Amino acid sequence: MEEKKILGITDELLEKCVRCGSCRQVCPVFNVTHEEPSVARGKIFLADMVNKGKVKLNKEIAGFFNLCTTCLRCAEICPVMVDYERIIISARAFAAKEVGLSPEKKAAIKLFSNRELLETVGKLTAPLTKLFTKNSKSPGNRLLPVKLPKLGKVLIPQIKPKPFNSKDKIFPAKGEEKGKVLFFTGCMFNNFYTETAENTVKVLNALGYTVFVPREQYCCGAPAFFAGDLETFSKMKEKNLRGFANTEVDFCITACATCGHVLKKEYSELPFPVKELIEVLFENLEEIGKWKYPEKLKVTWHHPCHIVRGQKIPRSYPVDVLKVLQKVEFVPMEEADNCCGMGGSFKLSHPQISREIQLKKARNTDKTGADAVLTECPGCVMNIAEGLERIDSRVKSLHISDLLAKCLE
Repeated sequence: MEEKKILGITDELLEKCVRCGSCRQVCPVFNVTHEEPSVARGKIFLADMVNKGKVKLNKEIAGFFNLCTTCLRCAEICPVMVDYERIIISARAFAAKEVGLSPEKKAAIKLFSNRELLETVGKLTAPLTKLFTKNSKSPGNRLLPVKLPKLGKVLIPQIKPKPFNSKDKIFPAKGEEKGKVLFFTGCMFNNFYTETAENTVKVLNALGYTVFVPREQYCCGAPAFFAGDLETFSKMKEKNLRGFANTEVDFCITACATCGHVLKKEYSELPFPVKELIEVLFENLEEIGKWKYPEKLKVTWHHPCHIVRGQKIPRSYPVDVLKVLQKVEFVPMEEADNCCGMGGSFKLSHPQISREIQLKKARNTDKTGADAVLTECPGCVMNIAEGLERIDSRVKSLHISDLLAKCLE
């Protein structure tokens, strides 16, 4: 069994878990299934048994490795600081090689790792999507015309016929330039939420940054990375590194929690630092305090997992930004940092479990009485919007850039 060990995972790393069960309290999946293999310590135990040759990896065990949103709440609460993300990604990589990927993960990776394919799909399906779906209360999203069994209302993002970075673009700063930044748009902004991408640029320009949006950028590789397809991830990473090799900017900025997490953690070879949008907003609190929303608005905030735990950005940053905006009232949400249930392809692989996590988030959002819930992750925006539609809430789900851009009109 020695040659079949999970690559890069030592007995010492796995045995660091003391099986205390702290992760059971916070795991969103375990709180739905109440099954031990659903929680971090259960998966670590299974990985340990595979590594020691006591059990042979099969599709059932591989399925348990995938039964996780990678929200990292377990790692955050762990009293002995077990590196859960390293363990689960390595375990998934081993499972992908030994038993293969599920059809939905293969499809997601194939679509998002092939820019030309994604753009072709956009050109062909954009008109049909608009024709055969209905408007959602949350802009940029569409509802299927019928409810699906066991799921209810289903929402999809409106794919665009033309990507945001169809060519190299430079957007000059307004007033005195503070710096030049590369905007890493990511697949969701580039092909679906193009209006939010435009709004992100407007916000950065207003803060004094010249924004460069290069054509030569690809998916960060997150769908492949979190599925355990590390070979495809390495290819996507290499494409991006080649494209950015001679780029001279002060820093790269992302407005997607997962892109930011992957770039900061896995792209150490980048020739410039990476910042999440919320970090730049916080650095410019004084300027943002002069901005005024056109009318009174009550908002709440959802903390994306890959910002507060993946990137370890303080939870106070978005709250401080929203509190200085004129005519905007911030109201806190119960369990604001709990996972929304998206988890990338987790939503495709485990739709009913994802739905239960999603509905809890939607109900907590609705209870705030806010007009809108804001966040900084397109996946969270989409998933929370769907949950709010499912409970018939009047609350809209928005990216923070969409709110801030309104202040500049």
